[in-house]
Amino acid sequence: MNAIRIGIIGSGGMARHHAQCFSQTEGYELVAIAARNPETGPALAHAHSADFLPTYREMITRDDIDAIAICTHNDTHGEIAIAALETNKHVLTEYPATRTIDHARQLLAKMDDSPCAFRVAHNEVLSPAHRALKRHIAQTGTLIATLFTRLTPGRGQRPDILLNLRITGPPALFFVYHIYPLVDCFGPATWVEAAAHYENLRDNGTYDSFANAVTVGFETGGIGQWNWAGGVEIAHAEEHRRIVMTRGTFIHNGTGWHFSTKSGESDLPTAKPSDRTIHTQFRDDIRTGNHQSDARTAIHAALIGLAAEQSIEENRRIALSELL
Repeated sequence: MNAIRIGIIGSGGMARHHAQCFSQTEGYELVAIAARNPETGPALAHAHSADFLPTYREMITRDDIDAIAICTHNDTHGEIAIAALETNKHVLTEYPATRTIDHARQLLAKMDDSPCAFRVAHNEVLSPAHRALKRHIAQTGTLIATLFTRLTPGRGQRPDILLNLRITGPPALFFVYHIYPLVDCFGPATWVEAAAHYENLRDNGTYDSFANAVTVGFETGGIGQWNWAGGVEIAHAEEHRRIVMTRGTFIHNGTGWHFSTKSGESDLPTAKPSDRTIHTQFRDDIRTGNHQSDARTAIHAALIGLAAEQSIEENRRIALSELL
């Protein structure tokens, strides 16, 4: 079978990571790099003997490119994905799938009409721990509540641009990789309520510290809640996760999942390790046409963050039916 000819949009850290992975994964030929940065873009293209293009639109109109990988800032993911699907390019994008509700609507509509694969780079769904958790959840009754709390003294080593409300969105969208696995297990939300506090929120969308609280009601029943305070005065980062089902509770304190009932607690066995990666999965998506379920899950996970932002702005509960 012919190699999938792929182009990468962006030239930052994730673009370099994907360029290396595509170059080392059977079934791909890295053809081009498109980037606005006049230094890192040509350098990345040269490192992989690929063409350099100054804009993504030049890439998506080329006949010698079958698929693209979007590694740009969050606020451009949706726009580029929509344009690529319109030119019949397969799409792999970094999460979140989109930064705007309008682009989420358009992507869902494009998926109904497009023959192309569309995948968002959520590695969580490929992990042995998540696959085992999802299997055990299906055997443990119905959801009562899922609870997530994170406290961090800093905001990590990532550049400030990733903690900019205008570009990246609220933390509920930034850490959508914790929301996505639960949407994968329990389906979309029907409503979202949220609140936020930002210390020294500036006109350019940056801030020094924050607290966000997001509560959702799932279509299948049960409540989900995420709380994250970052850049706060605490000696060490803390993170706690609980999934409360009618026949038991799943507990995660950073060392793997445990299963707890009134009679005791036990470690949750993980699934067998797999050599599948997001890149081999995307390759197989293209070859088999299996792309609908993951993309829809990723978009509905992003919609929780987007609805949370609207809830904060309007100080009310947002019904997802209003957005779609």
